Amino acid sequence: MPRNLLLSLVFWLVEVIFVAALVSDDWLKTVQRTEDRMIAEYLGARKDAEIRETSTDWFDRLFVRTGARENVYRYFIPSEPERQRSVGFQDVGRDDLFPFIAARLQVLWDSVYQTMRRFFLLLSWWPFLLAAVVPFAVDGLAQRKIKQSNFDYSSPLAHRYSLFAILGTLYVLLLGLTFPFPVPPQALPMACVAIAAALNVYLAHTQKRI
Repeated sequence: MPRNLLLSLVFWLVEVIFVAALVSDDWLKTVQRTEDRMIAEYLGARKDAEIRETSTDWFDRLFVRTGARENVYRYFIPSEPERQRSVGFQDVGRDDLFPFIAARLQVLWDSVYQTMRRFFLLLSWWPFLLAAVVPFAVDGLAQRKIKQSNFDYSSPLAHRYSLFAILGTLYVLLLGLTFPFPVPPQALPMACVAIAAALNVYLAHTQKRI
């Protein structure tokens, strides 16, 4: 399990690097506008505005007001006074290398902002997740109690693979935070139902002696 977790995190990191290196800023802005439209159509304009306002506020708190974003740009791109102090190298990379780096950094920060927006959209579904999980969990526990009182069989295979289904769904949600294409809001309630159903199977097939 630790090895699989490490490989999963590495794969997610590769996705982030892929987005930052190859995806254009115009494409990300198009993705954001498309998601805004889908959220407004599915959840309403008020909810879309609320998510954008919350995401912008947290992005400003964490990266703008703290100076983190500006410091990253300054670390990779020299300022004009620094250029003038570098006698003989004032114009190195001015028109090619550093504009390219600035564009990649802009994509990176836009990706961070988009990730935060998707995260707050995900959080907005927690009441639905709770409403879905509770009855499925209660039913799973009831089935387990029934199995404890008779000779019904608890399947270790169903128990294991239902756990894999829960972890897999959560991992896809993690990957979805950084997907370089629009993620429809309908995917989130579907993920909630999938988690609840897998939890039901997991609890129902927990071994009787536990």
